[in-house]
Amino acid sequence: MDSTPIEYRGCELSVIVRHLAGQFVATLLVERPGGVRRAIGPFRAFPTALAAASYAIECGKAELDGRLAARGPQVAVSG
Repeated sequence: MDSTPIEYRGCELSVIVRHLAGQFVATLLVERPGGVRRAIGPFRAFPTALAAASYAIECGKAELDGRLAARGPQVAVSG
């Protein structure tokens, strides 16, 4: 399941959710102005795709707001 991208603080947030071993795991894609993209995650497993996607979006918003915990998720950068 791929989410419809949302715009937040000038960035585009979108989520890719995968079904693994009976649970759903999300990876967040953040595209900043200028085309720099980052993948954050995968995050912990959830019982539904919607819960996984919602959590990933909230983590993305927290990162853009500067509220992401010190021990953040794995990050991949491309650009």
